[in-house]
Amino acid sequence: MVSRIIHMNVVVTDIEESLKFYCDLLGGHIVGGVEKEAVIRRKTESNGVGIALGLGNTAEWKACLIRFGYDKEATVIDLLQWTKPASTGTPYEKLNNVGIARMALAVDDVDKTHNELKSKGVEFISPPQEVDLSPETPGQGLIRIAVCKDPDGTAVEFVEFIQP
Repeated sequence: MVSRIIHMNVVVTDIEESLKFYCDLLGGHIVGGVEKEAVIRRKTESNGVGIALGLGNTAEWKACLIRFGYDKEATVIDLLQWTKPASTGTPYEKLNNVGIARMALAVDDVDKTHNELKSKGVEFISPPQEVDLSPETPGQGLIRIAVCKDPDGTAVEFVEFIQP
């Protein structure tokens, strides 16, 4: 039935600020080689998309796909600012809400990522933490994680896999 995850959608209030975060700070790139300025200026509309997503037949938006790395099969972030109707609401205040509460991005060194982003003004929920995901076999599922918020408050988790 399902063969893979294609993308996760992150609705934002200001695509320019979000592109600075996901591309400039985190190192993602826009799929298709589109320039950031073109995404910021664009106005896209489609009756089909608005109707399919329950937003009516006059939906308008600015959007792009962000990929980390260059694997064409990798999951991408669908970064989207609705302009008609405008993006609304806020992300979950707490990460134990039902639904999609956060996204996780793999990094080689979570402490380095945490320190670098923190020095650039990114706020984290806590310092990096070590977590064992396999309590039945202690030490076999060790990861280090740190979670920050993007410009709109969406939780972004950085994960470093520790080899036993």
